Amino acid sequence: MTSEPSRLEALMIEVMNHLADRFGNHAILKGGMVLRLLDSPRHTNDLDYVFVPYSSKKDIKDDLVEALRTIPDCVVSCSLNSKCLRCIVRSGQEALQVEVQAEMECKSQALSNADLARAHNQQGRIIRVMHLDAALAHKLAAWNERELMRDLYDAYFLWQVAGVKPALEVLAKRLERIESRRPGKAKPTRMTVTQFADALDAAAGKLDPEAVSAELGDYLERIELAGLDKKIQIALRKIAEWLRTPQTQPDRLDERAP
Repeated sequence: MTSEPSRLEALMIEVMNHLADRFGNHAILKGGMVLRLLDSPRHTNDLDYVFVPYSSKKDIKDDLVEALRTIPDCVVSCSLNSKCLRCIVRSGQEALQVEVQAEMECKSQALSNADLARAHNQQGRIIRVMHLDAALAHKLAAWNERELMRDLYDAYFLWQVAGVKPALEVLAKRLERIESRRPGKAKPTRMTVTQFADALDAAAGKLDPEAVSAELGDYLERIELAGLDKKIQIALRKIAEWLRTPQTQPDRLDERAP
């Protein structure tokens, strides 16, 4: 990968700023770009949003398409499926995917994109992002459903670098209804937090440096990859241990067995 700021990332900043100006606190950024704003070296190629307070993706579609089409020199196409509203924003040779989900509420916090914006000679904005404790919980649940290495990397970064603890109520809710995205691989339909911690610990023990490098090589500079498997492994085991902590911890939820 090149270390130079990409044209795609410049387009992402432009779209991010535009949506922040147009929708304010109703547009809540989530996913990999939030970690980029926290100085994660992992690159991403899409923008993921939760729009609030909306009961349906259909309720936001027209306003979103109209807003995106006012961005200069961009061509926009959108499609709607059961999971999300997906828009492709094209500018020159670059194509950016914007995925939007609708929720009535989403815990969020303010975050500046100024550092990344300056790298692309753009003005920064204060934007709303999914609260980091909820973001980590969703990352862990996403890994449980699709087993992507980038989810484990993001969990490592949020825990070890950003010092975030996962929102237990969010994780427990996701574990009550597991939507496996690995065809042909049987997964339980629900788990307790402790069962998930055991699965995470087991996955940490199986991390292979070659597999980590192969799966994250498209997202990270080569210099970031050496020893990364050990860093991820340590963080995952710490997360698993924290999830198993006795309930004397004041912010820990009671577990409900399936």
